[in-house]
Amino acid sequence: MDNPVPTKRELVQAIVRGIKQDTESYKQLKKLLHRQRELMQCRDNRGLNIHNKLQTELCDDLMLKANQRRQMLESLGFAGNASGMQSLISKMPPASSAQVANLWQNLLQTVKESQQVNEANGKLLVAQQEVISQLLHPNGDNGHDYGNVHSF
Repeated sequence: MDNPVPTKRELVQAIVRGIKQDTESYKQLKKLLHRQRELMQCRDNRGLNIHNKLQTELCDDLMLKANQRRQMLESLGFAGNASGMQSLISKMPPASSAQVANLWQNLLQTVKESQQVNEANGKLLVAQQEVISQLLHPNGDNGHDYGNVHSF
């Protein structure tokens, strides 16, 4: 059996549901990123391994949902990006428009906060790698030490 083609109303409803779900997922991601930082600070490699798999699954799911939202926006005749979302919101009745605009802004803010935590984790990782490098190569020499070899 073929699936019926969703109406414009159903697509808009699906987009709004997706925004709500994504906001909750990004809140969860932000918590996971904070936990990742704790694990990194404790140098819990085993815990990080397990944790990162869970975090990767959530990120993959978020990417899938963003792609679905893009496709729904495009099927409604809008660009499949943030400006397309703004265009859709501007075409809604005022009451709905204000509510969806608020949901959209909440999602964008939560995404931004997650990105900031992720960037902080990246900086911590770089700092840890620099410490390890300095411990392994205290003279700043990353080459191999073969002693004083003189050419003849």
